[in-house]
Amino acid sequence: MEIKQMLDHDQLKFLRERGLITEYEYAYIAGDLVVAENVTTAEKKVLGKVAELLHENKKRVLLG
Repeated sequence: MEIKQMLDHDQLKFLRERGLITEYEYAYIAGDLVVAENVTTAEKKVLGKVAELLHENKKRVLLG
């Protein structure tokens, strides 16, 4: 059984801004890896480990 956890809009935007996925790709978490899939060709590629790719996206600057 394959379990995929879809990334949210902000995480996808983060990956696109860094050039890791194109506008025709989406990404999901499979185990501890982030996988990108092209919606037109169904080609898949491993982007890397979740902890390495998405930890920067969770950092916030607090204004106070």
